[in-house]
Amino acid sequence: MTAINTIERTNSLLAAGEIVYAARQSGLYRIGAAADERNLYHAWLPGEEVPTLAIAAVDDLLLAGINGGVARSEDGGASWKALQFREPAPLVTCLALSPAFEGDGCVLSGSFEDGVFRSTDGGRSWRAVNHGLFDHSVYALALSPRFAIDGIAFVGTGSGVYRSENGGRLWWDVKMPSGDETVLSLALAADGALYAGCETHGLLRSSDGGESWEALLETDGAVNALALANRGAIVAQVDDSLLQSRDDGESFSELAAENVDCIALADDGVTLLMAMADGRIRRTALYAFDAASKILPQ
Repeated sequence: MTAINTIERTNSLLAAGEIVYAARQSGLYRIGAAADERNLYHAWLPGEEVPTLAIAAVDDLLLAGINGGVARSEDGGASWKALQFREPAPLVTCLALSPAFEGDGCVLSGSFEDGVFRSTDGGRSWRAVNHGLFDHSVYALALSPRFAIDGIAFVGTGSGVYRSENGGRLWWDVKMPSGDETVLSLALAADGALYAGCETHGLLRSSDGGESWEALLETDGAVNALALANRGAIVAQVDDSLLQSRDDGESFSELAAENVDCIALADDGVTLLMAMADGRIRRTALYAFDAASKILPQ
């Protein structure tokens, strides 16, 4: 029998300058500019696989969503501490740092069946914040650019979107166009527009905090991920393919036909990173650049 060399799926990506972090079934990988990669958990738990779904980072502080809670490192992944949430142990699916994290130390985490957890000390301690959140299957989080001031946060769940205006301490459900919809991805634009990627109802946008919605994209598959780039560019991952819009959602075209695990936007706001099914990390510029690294007009 011929052995089949399978490559594990990349669950999420995070770009931090020249460094890329990839969350995978076997651990959290650091990928350098020369495409060298290493599992940051090997020194911590040698020989063990630690499935990781979510990543957040600020300088040398790394937070990784694992089964049971969050793994935390203050030295760029050289050492780790596992912070266990309350029993039963939740599977952490997403992490969102406050835009003012260095000042307020606030981070929210979503879990597969146990709702939302909140930390105000940089991820050292956590508590559940599920008052008003009647669906505890959380797939996505999005925080307002002014989160430290207005406290606005959104979560995507198995039955739709919930909104908070006090930093996640209280939630209420947002009415969706077709009733209960599984929302797998969320993104908030600088102008406050909320984008919701659904399992069966395509890509929706709300310009009034979820009071009303418009359909931007009808799809046959699930909108698993979203990226909002500069100049009105939107990228939607539909199953394992990518669609892009350069006109604020007026029209979409194919960016990648298949084999995309997940995506992330680089720090420059125009370079898209794609984790491919063959294990490669591809980069593509959503707009052309000149020699001075400025965006060229289209």
